[in-house]
Amino acid sequence: MNLEDTRRIPPPDPDREPLKVNVYERMSKAAAELTPLFPYDSAGTIVPAGAVLMGGPDMEYGHFFHWNTVNEVAVTYGSNKAMLAAGQIFVTQQLHGVNSFLRDEKDPDAFAVIVITQHQSSSGDQSEAVIARCAKCRAELVRIEYDATPHGLPGYDAKRYGTDEDPVRQFATLAGSVDFVAARNSEEGRTCAQCGHVNDRFPAERWGWERTVRQTKAANAAYHALREAGS
Repeated sequence: MNLEDTRRIPPPDPDREPLKVNVYERMSKAAAELTPLFPYDSAGTIVPAGAVLMGGPDMEYGHFFHWNTVNEVAVTYGSNKAMLAAGQIFVTQQLHGVNSFLRDEKDPDAFAVIVITQHQSSSGDQSEAVIARCAKCRAELVRIEYDATPHGLPGYDAKRYGTDEDPVRQFATLAGSVDFVAARNSEEGRTCAQCGHVNDRFPAERWGWERTVRQTKAANAAYHALREAGS
């Protein structure tokens, strides 16, 4: 075998045109934390998703846990007064805590731009969960588990995440996080069954998940409306 042949990069997948994006430009206009940077999230793909976390007098992000059957790698593309240093790279555990990673959320000079990349399952099912714990006794308040099997595998839920006729698919993590917020901010979800403590409302508006899920639905509906008008 010729050594050069072993180094040859195979042609790109015709269904996934090679793209590039400036993470700073893209995230300056993003509607939610964990916004996918590219339009590819099918089986076997690499999905980088960005987050911009900012401090300020009215800022509050809360805390929750995320569990994923696939690996996630985080890269900090710049930070100030944060627990993650600029340029820091780390692999999360399958169950990991999530917050703003800012040392003081009320400090307007604090910020972090992060990209979290997950490798979609190439075979079998993929599952995720979002979990909240009581601020007083740390008992589990809410656990929302959901099927995140990517498009292209038999377990993909087209009704929940989008059919082949839709131009944009819902990102499973954001859709599941919306369900988590609804459960977490209910009276039952705020009240700890272990100690009775009534937890503060989770500040979902800081994360922007619901807006992105709704915008995706609207964008798909607009696409179908245009096609219908054209026919």
